[in-house]
Amino acid sequence: MKIGIIGSAERAVAWEKHLRTHRSVSEVTIAAKLSAIESVDACFLLDDTENRLRHLLETVKKGIHSFLVGPLPTGNTQLVEKVYHAAEEANIQLQFSHWPTLAPASKWMAKKIIKPSFIQVIREITHAQHMESDFSFDYFWINELAFSLRWINGAVHHIELKSVELSSRSPHALHLLVRFDSGATANIYVNTASLATNHHRLAADQNYLADCDVSEQSVRLGQENESGHLFFSRQSFDASKSAELAAMEFIKSIQLKRPTIYNGYHLMELNKTLDKIDRRLG
Repeated sequence: MKIGIIGSAERAVAWEKHLRTHRSVSEVTIAAKLSAIESVDACFLLDDTENRLRHLLETVKKGIHSFLVGPLPTGNTQLVEKVYHAAEEANIQLQFSHWPTLAPASKWMAKKIIKPSFIQVIREITHAQHMESDFSFDYFWINELAFSLRWINGAVHHIELKSVELSSRSPHALHLLVRFDSGATANIYVNTASLATNHHRLAADQNYLADCDVSEQSVRLGQENESGHLFFSRQSFDASKSAELAAMEFIKSIQLKRPTIYNGYHLMELNKTLDKIDRRLG
């Protein structure tokens, strides 16, 4: 399999190392633009620009399996749907680098709790950290919403949203509740003016309760014994392996012709939900 990597040389070299270890990869080509790469089977787009979705559409139209490495491209529902349908028609595999979903701890929880009925996310950072961050306030809650929608994977029935905005009209905290047709709920709380940092994701079904410390990438898995007493086991994961594992799984998805972990359908559903939220706020 021939792989192309489009992006800055420094970032591309790191991804090349992940790919070279795979036995099915015969060649890896690095270039700044897609036009500089000859025929390849799959492409990794290392793209943080506002035009990343259009660049992705270009690779799809060329019939290339594509992995977009960058923030989820939200805000243009029509273009997202165009990319999704173009990939479906061409039988192209798409993967987006949504790290909350691709993280080893998240994937392990998803194997234990296949269909959660309850998700609660708490994301707190200090004001100083937020000011030093490259991310906007929206980035934090949209990432968690994408995580919840992907995992519950059901039709959205009801949305409630409340944000804290002072005189500047810039949000500092947000509470988002999403209820699904199945009765499942996702509750997301984000605070960028916290005294201390805290990032936990909790999920449950009728068998398990999983509490993930995202910063530590550790999970406490709770279940009841025969006497009805709750007991916990703990698992720890190496977040530094996320990119390497995601690259390997993307290649396997192409070989086995199976859906990728976070694909065009998931992004399309996220954008539809964001449109519903925008209409409520409007």
